[in-house]
Formats: sequence, structure tokens, C-alpha cells
Amino acid sequence: MRKLHFTVSVIILFVFSAKAQTLTIDSSYKLAENNYPLIKQYDLIEKTKEYNISNANKAYLPQVSITAIEGYVFGDFPSMGSGSDSKFKFIGIGQVNQTIWDGGATKTQKKILESSTKVEKANIDVSLRELRSRVNQLYFGILLIDEQLKQLEVQNGILNNNIDKVKKLNENGYSYKMDVDEIQVEQLKLKQQQKDFIFTRKGYIKMLSYLISTKIDEQTKFEKPITADPSPDATIKRPELLLYQNQRDLSDVNAEMQKVNLMPKIGVLGAGIMLAPGMSLGNSTISTLGVVGLNASWNINALYKNGNEKELTKLEKDKINVQEQTFLFNTNLQMDQKTADIDRQKEILKDDDAIIALRASIQKGYQLKYDNGAGPLVDLLNAIENEKNAHTQKALHEIQLLMSMYDYQTIIGN
Repeated sequence: MRKLHFTVSVIILFVFSAKAQTLTIDSSYKLAENNYPLIKQYDLIEKTKEYNISNANKAYLPQVSITAIEGYVFGDFPSMGSGSDSKFKFIGIGQVNQTIWDGGATKTQKKILESSTKVEKANIDVSLRELRSRVNQLYFGILLIDEQLKQLEVQNGILNNNIDKVKKLNENGYSYKMDVDEIQVEQLKLKQQQKDFIFTRKGYIKMLSYLISTKIDEQTKFEKPITADPSPDATIKRPELLLYQNQRDLSDVNAEMQKVNLMPKIGVLGAGIMLAPGMSLGNSTISTLGVVGLNASWNINALYKNGNEKELTKLEKDKINVQEQTFLFNTNLQMDQKTADIDRQKEILKDDDAIIALRASIQKGYQLKYDNGAGPLVDLLNAIENEKNAHTQKALHEIQLLMSMYDYQTIIGN
């Protein structure tokens, strides 16, 4: 898994460099996910599973135990070798157990490990998916600032043209020095806005660069994404749904282990005992004793808990189902809210072009009046500001609509 993510990162970085510093929102998503520290847990979870499964497979290896006792013997006990009446004796016990059938415990334990691994990975997928909202905020914030800076450049060009005219008129005595000052004030206000946007953009770029672990300079071009309108039949594909399903699967496998606990265990047993000194039995002395054969064990304690365990499993799955239903309810509510936002923004955007056309016409009218000495400069400056604001509002509405569409895709899991 980690190798796959590393390969994807290398490819994205190569494309990012090869396209003359052009960044897309989709590549930003992938880079952010690959750079997030949590992604390292994929490898750790997989390795942990492998070691645990390896340990589970060792359940069928022979189990050897050795016990040595040097101690005091209480009570009546056959005499221990000739001439030895000491109560301090040595007893050695060795035992070998070979499992033949464990009731399915090893098989079920491995299934539990597999299911647990899927749940852990799904949790990581959910956390990584949340990065997209952060990327959206920064990426579309930069796009919006770029549009606003473009409009400020247009307005600055208009002011530069007018100040040249006003200066010439002032030099010839046809305008007041106050008119020149008015335009210069507007230019200074415009520069303040530009500085504000530029520093805000730098901050956004710095945060996005950190998030995706890729160097982004001020010349980097941010490609404006294209997305389709929300579909009324859109299917939710969020990783949370896979998480809930994996949790249900894990609950089912744990229920299988409850059945396994009801089964007997069968194996082969070999045991040996050594006594020092030996134990006298009539005319013979025994110092070693061995036994080998089949053994069966059955712990009936699980029978007492079986009914409760079944109810607990059912309750656990009911809790998971409630969590899933709550998630789907909230997600559908978010989809409805975002769809309403998109419809509203589309309607607002329809009037922007008409407003811009009217503002441009008004500005030209005031420009003509001022050039002919029939109108004050302040009216022209207000008209220029209003036209700029109309363009800015359209750019804002376009980016807001685009961001809402991408937020919708993020909500449904695309």
C-alpha cells in the first residue's frame, strides 16, 4: 500500500513540474493524502496483521512445558529410595501437547484479525477524506483572490488613463489640483487592496504548500476546475459506509468465535515425571514415569454466557446500524443544503452580466461627461468603483458556485 502511494506521489510531482508550475485541485487532493502522516499507519496496520496471523498459525505447533519442583513433601508418602527419609525431594515434570483440532479457534482468530485490519484501514480512509475540505478552502480561496487581483488591475488601468488626462487639464488651468488628488487617493486605496490580497494569497499558498508537501511559488498557476451539476440520483460513496460494513463483518466474526468457544479441543498428550530419589513401591523403585495418548478438553463456561453473548452481538450491530443511519441522514441533509446553495448561486449569477454591462455603460457616460466638462470627477470615480465591484461580485459568485459544486462532490464521496 505504501509503495503505491509513493509511486502516485512521484508521478504527481513530475507532472506538476513538467507543466510549468500548474497545479490542479485533483492533484492537490492526492498530494495532501500522500503527505498526511496518518497514511504511514497503512503499513503499520498491515505488518501488525501479518505478525498476529503468524502467531495464530503457531497454535498447531507442539506446546512443550517443563516443571521442576524442589520442595518439602507433606503427609504420608511412599519411601524415597533406600536410606533416605528426608522430606525434601526433587520432582521433574515434562509435558508435550499437540493440537489436532481446536474447534476452529485458529481459523476464526485469523478472520478476526483480517476484519480488524479492514476496520482500522477504513478509519484512516475516513480521516484522509476530511483533508479534501481543507484543500477546497485554500485552493478556491486562491482562485478568488486571483480574480479580484485581475479586476484591481483593470481598475488601475482606468485610473492611470484618467490621471494623465486630469494632470494635463490641471496644467492648462482647466481642472483643479483637487481632482488630481482625488484620483491619487483612489490609486492608493487600490494599492492597499492589492497588498491585502497579495499577502492573504501568500498565506494561503504557504498553508497549501505545507498541506501537500510541494513547493508552490507566486508564479504557480492554479487551474480552475470544471465539474458537473449535482445529479438528483447521486449515490453516496463515502468511506464511512465501508467502515460501517467492516464493523458489522467484525461483529459477525466475533460471534463465530463465541460458537468456537462451545466446541471441545482434541489433541495428543505426552507427559513424563522424574523423581529423585526414586519412590519405593514394594520390591521395586520408580524414578521415572511416562504417559502418552489422546486428550480432550471442553470448557462448558461458554455455555452459561452464550445467550448473553448473542444479545450483545445483536446490540453491537444495532449500534452500528444506528450510526450508519445517522450518518446517511446528516449526509443527505448536507446534500440538500448544498444543492439549494448551488441553485441560489446560479440564479444570482444570471444577473451579473447584465449588471456589469449596465455599470460599464454608466461609467462610459460619466467618463464622457467629465471629458466634456459637464460632470464632476467624483461621479466618474464612483462609476469606476461600481463597475469594478460588479466584476468582483461576478468573480466571487463564479468561485462560490464552483466551490459549492466541489463541496457537493466531497459530500457524496466522489
